Amino acid sequence: MNLTQFHRMRKAVQVNAAPGSTGDLSTVERSLRSMLMSSGLFVEVEVEHTDDPDQLIIALCTFDPHVAEADVAGQLERMWADRVSYPFWEAHALLVEPDHVELEAASRPSAMGGYVTVHLVAQKALIPAQRQSSEALTRETAGS
Repeated sequence: MNLTQFHRMRKAVQVNAAPGSTGDLSTVERSLRSMLMSSGLFVEVEVEHTDDPDQLIIALCTFDPHVAEADVAGQLERMWADRVSYPFWEAHALLVEPDHVELEAASRPSAMGGYVTVHLVAQKALIPAQRQSSEALTRETAGS
């Protein structure tokens, strides 16, 4: 789903439901943090909650510079659908750009339950210049 479609769906849910309870938000926050940290994709993970209804849960992650953005996006999408979102209803959208992946998502546990929204930003980790030079030198030496 593209971001425009997702924002329309999220807005429709927000008009018809209240944000999830503090307990609901804490559960999703813990689940998201655990999933991200145990995935093996990320060098750094930060997950917090906010009062912004468009991003009640926010996450900032840094991924290994040798991993393709498309692979990160695919893994995030699978983890969201399989391990974090509620089974009753969910919607999400991904934005994949060079060195950058974003997941915007929303979910509800039931027709009567409150919604949870997530905005996750994953950025490619920078390789320190010294390490880049030694890696290039290693490749050049191996190629000789």
